[in-house]
Amino acid sequence: IRDDGRGLNKSKILKKAIERGLVSESEAINLSESEIYNFIFAPGFSTADKISDISGRGVGMNVVNKLIEEFKGKILIQSEEGKGSSFTLS
Repeated sequence: IRDDGRGLNKSKILKKAIERGLVSESEAINLSESEIYNFIFAPGFSTADKISDISGRGVGMNVVNKLIEEFKGKILIQSEEGKGSSFTLS
């Protein structure tokens, strides 16, 4: 699945992960791009500045990931900020 949107904002994802206690600042330094992107699968995780009926509530991605893992699958994320993202389901 690909889009040509804004892409994932690594620094914003990492900042929210640290704020939520998913990773410490010292551990965050050594995380790979893939490990940072995987925070979006944490229950309730959102980087939205505003919460609306359709975004910012932090639901959905963890459910999708859990279902794919139940079928022994995985999701690989590639993203380029300002250009878009690609989610490969296998």
